[in-house]
Amino acid sequence: MAVRHWQIRQRTKSFARREPPLIRQQTRVSEAALLAAEVRYEAGATLREIAPALDVSRQRLAALLRARGVQLRRATPSACEVDEMVRRYAAGESLERVGTNLGFSAGTVRTYILDRGVATRDSHGRLR
Repeated sequence: MAVRHWQIRQRTKSFARREPPLIRQQTRVSEAALLAAEVRYEAGATLREIAPALDVSRQRLAALLRARGVQLRRATPSACEVDEMVRRYAAGESLERVGTNLGFSAGTVRTYILDRGVATRDSHGRLR
């Protein structure tokens, strides 16, 4: 039994220590490259298509574009935008019109105003 323990101890000593993982430094993206990415995004390209060309992740590209003031597609509305949705809907605008003006679908507007406790109207403008 003692021999077996000795063999196990010898085996663990022979393993080489692992090297720590290399930390990758963030790639700097030039202003020209960001402008080109912004143009491609506005033309309809997705972040997943653009990011590899800049050698950045999709999330980092989204953050860089947001910092430049670009409104991303399929983004969650901010609290201010939800307030504006509620205000416009309460003023009598339709879900479709509110969504079109703010850059969201009517379904998104409906979801967020219902979360705020606003009563919706039917297609003839009557409260439900």
